[in-house]
Amino acid sequence: MTEEGLKEVVVEYAGSRFRAYLDAASGLLLCPICRRARLASPEDLVAHILAHATRALDMRREPPKREHGAASESSSEEEG
Repeated sequence: MTEEGLKEVVVEYAGSRFRAYLDAASGLLLCPICRRARLASPEDLVAHILAHATRALDMRREPPKREHGAASESSSEEEG
């Protein structure tokens, strides 16, 4: 499924293969995930795809942390 002016290509970089789109008019690679970023080299494409992956991990929610011993650590001060 390619749009007009885009050709699906396989990009090989550092032993990995990625499917991407090549814009025939500009000769730039298009990100297969967001299809917005236009990249000049396979190295740039890999860095962009890794950015997608790390942002996905950064957006994960962590479970709430329980505070142990919060009741025993009251902030009462002794008056003297």
